[in-house]
Amino acid sequence: MNIDPIVKKETGYMALGSLICTAIVAAVFLLLGNFDLTVALGCLVGFVLTVGNFFVMSNTLTKAIATGDEVTAKLKMKQSYVTRSVVMLVVMGASIVLEQIHWVPVIASVFYPRIIIFVRGIVQNIRNRKNPPQENPDNYVKWEDDGDEEETDEFEKFVGGFSKTNNNTTEGK
Repeated sequence: MNIDPIVKKETGYMALGSLICTAIVAAVFLLLGNFDLTVALGCLVGFVLTVGNFFVMSNTLTKAIATGDEVTAKLKMKQSYVTRSVVMLVVMGASIVLEQIHWVPVIASVFYPRIIIFVRGIVQNIRNRKNPPQENPDNYVKWEDDGDEEETDEFEKFVGGFSKTNNNTTEGK
């Protein structure tokens, strides 16, 4: 499997952020005197769920964009979203039902990506104030324009920063 370097890098950031969030959740349980093996397993399951979900989403997104066909890309992303949502619900439900896994760290892990992306945005804004990035319009994927510039659909909003591509990673596919 050929994994885009951007996906690897962003998944690494998500893994690091998830590890920090998981450590915070574990520390809270420890401070409350409730830390045990079930909490540790819940933290592990939540970490894997968060990082795995992000990796699959990112990988699917880059492959969908690489197709060059907006309709196919939207379909792939919708299929991925449904599949990932079902897997997450099953894992969260299992953590609630099974006594061996504490459900709180698993449910908390669902919120990690939003927290991590929010914090990374703040850090990036601080860095950009010191050294503004140079924009290069050639590094963006361009879809065929249907002439309606005012309307932005949900897929375009979702794609956001992921639409940046590295020219040498998309060539030859």
